[in-house]
Amino acid sequence: MRSAFVMASVVGVGVVVLALQTDAAADVGDAGAAGGASARISRIPPDPPAMSERFQWVFDLRWDREEIYLLEVHKVDMGVPQVTPRMMGRFALELFEGPALIERVRFDFPMLGAADVDAGVRATPRFEPKLKTRIGVLFPATNRGTRLELWDRAKDTRMALPWPPKEGPLTPDGGAQR
Repeated sequence: MRSAFVMASVVGVGVVVLALQTDAAADVGDAGAAGGASARISRIPPDPPAMSERFQWVFDLRWDREEIYLLEVHKVDMGVPQVTPRMMGRFALELFEGPALIERVRFDFPMLGAADVDAGVRATPRFEPKLKTRIGVLFPATNRGTRLELWDRAKDTRMALPWPPKEGPLTPDGGAQR
């Protein structure tokens, strides 16, 4: 790499020009190019192609004072195949087939938001420690998959869920396996 440093100043006018010239044109990567030096390696696999299924499982999940419970699972007929929507969320249901991720559904519990930051002036009130809330998460009823996990991305914790799920209410602890 060859560099040249050029500085010019004009006395009395007060103009200073500073330039840095390099032969780094080859270092500039294509933002859309796959691979290469500009590709980032992540331990989190990207979302797989969305599944399209007519039948969907509804996972009834409860957040109760920073604990997650699976209360019930039931199947619904959507009438026509529905593609799994892609969105952001703190939590995700992830279906694996062996080591490969084959489906991911992200979601958030109602009222459970990101922690407020006030620059350390005073402590902000938090809902999370005493919050009790529920959500029903739609997940494709596929014949594929060997393992289902609920992932809390903020705490980087995973909880195994039954796969394939059995319809109906579960045990009081939600069938949680930690």
